Amino acid sequence: MEKINELIEWIQNIELSQIINIIIAIVLVIFTVILSPLISYIISKIFNWKKSKEQIKEGILYNCLKSLIIVGGIYVATLIIGFSKEIDEFIQKIYRLSIVWIIAKTTADAFTKGKILKSKLKGKENDPVINIINKTIKVVLYIFAGYLSFKEFGFDLGSLLTGLGLSTAIIALAAQDTFRDIFSGLSIFWDKPFAIGDYVEIGTTVKTISGTVEEISFRSTKLRTPEDAIVTIQNSNISTQNIINWSVIKKRVYKTNLKLPLETDEATIEKIINRIKFILKYNKDIIKESTNVYFNTIDADGVNINVYVETKIVNYAEYQKLCNKLNLIMLNILETQQVKLAYPGQNIYIKSFEKEDNETKPVKIHSKAVKIEK
Repeated sequence: MEKINELIEWIQNIELSQIINIIIAIVLVIFTVILSPLISYIISKIFNWKKSKEQIKEGILYNCLKSLIIVGGIYVATLIIGFSKEIDEFIQKIYRLSIVWIIAKTTADAFTKGKILKSKLKGKENDPVINIINKTIKVVLYIFAGYLSFKEFGFDLGSLLTGLGLSTAIIALAAQDTFRDIFSGLSIFWDKPFAIGDYVEIGTTVKTISGTVEEISFRSTKLRTPEDAIVTIQNSNISTQNIINWSVIKKRVYKTNLKLPLETDEATIEKIINRIKFILKYNKDIIKESTNVYFNTIDADGVNINVYVETKIVNYAEYQKLCNKLNLIMLNILETQQVKLAYPGQNIYIKSFEKEDNETKPVKIHSKAVKIEK
């Protein structure tokens, strides 16, 4: 507040020469802002001459230089204006802290976005442990920058830490869920039930969440669902749920049950089974040893032919195409044998009576089968 009052007093006592200095300082700031992208690009191009213009502008060095040039231009402009000694000292502190934070951010980005660790990973850029290391380094750098900021303005960190010590019990109580998530995250890193990029299902038999793993941190895991939405699940919840990792499977199973009408004769059933076996035998996507086609059971509403095969196609989209192809083959085989699939039904028998000589006598029973759709 004292610094602000001094600044207001300085503005009230401003002279003509100082007005000229202010105009020069404003022009300098404007030119700095306009020219900083060009200067940063030229310097960055010297060190990254093989990269395109877009790649350089997205690079860490370019953004760092641009920020330093703008901050430096603003600082020089304040020197041209010529504030009082106290205000100049305050501006110098702000300038030094700006440099510290720019360097901290650049270093953090060099770990999270750059090649400091990636060059040594050998294809493990998405390893959750590496991501945690990057985030830990980033947090440490920002904590260090924050420490320097407090120290620069003369805050007593000892008293602050003492005050925090008195609240340790309250903080620990409030952070129980956080610690539970962290320990669950450690178990995920240790067991590695999935990795970034895997397609997983997490949940129980009642409710599941499926999607591609986007990020794994100590506290939570993020999935991108088939609807392209991001779902964040706490690690403590994941550790108590069933996990199905579809990305590590080596084969998929196709199985179906063909329910034929009860009146289908034995010869027709045998022809259908043999025809299905023949078609599957010469399908290149089917594992030959896994093929099983057999007359399974006889139910009240039909006879069942069970088909079971395995395929090495693990990609879900390609697997769906195979299922579609096999389903059409099954229907085609039934059509060639002039057999339709049975549907759930129930037989109802109706007795009829005729009157003779004033006496009611049961006569011939007419059996009628009535299908009732369920």
